[in-house]
Amino acid sequence: MSRTPRSFVVFGFSSTHDALAAEDLLQDAGIDAVPIPAPTLLGALCGIALRVPEMASEQARSRMGDGGIEPSGIILMDDV
Repeated sequence: MSRTPRSFVVFGFSSTHDALAAEDLLQDAGIDAVPIPAPTLLGALCGIALRVPEMASEQARSRMGDGGIEPSGIILMDDV
């Protein structure tokens, strides 16, 4: 039985502090943000990234911007 791939946006951060602060901001806003190990596609970052459903990515980016947090990298990934 095969599963349907789901698209996620992964936000990378330059510091662990930013990653954890972003997670708090997004969860407080009701956005499903899951901490994951930073994928190598994001480059040399802090090691923690946040996975957000693709349909919530613009809201997540806006919320982080409002909170003064700027992701260092953003990629789209499929999860199966």
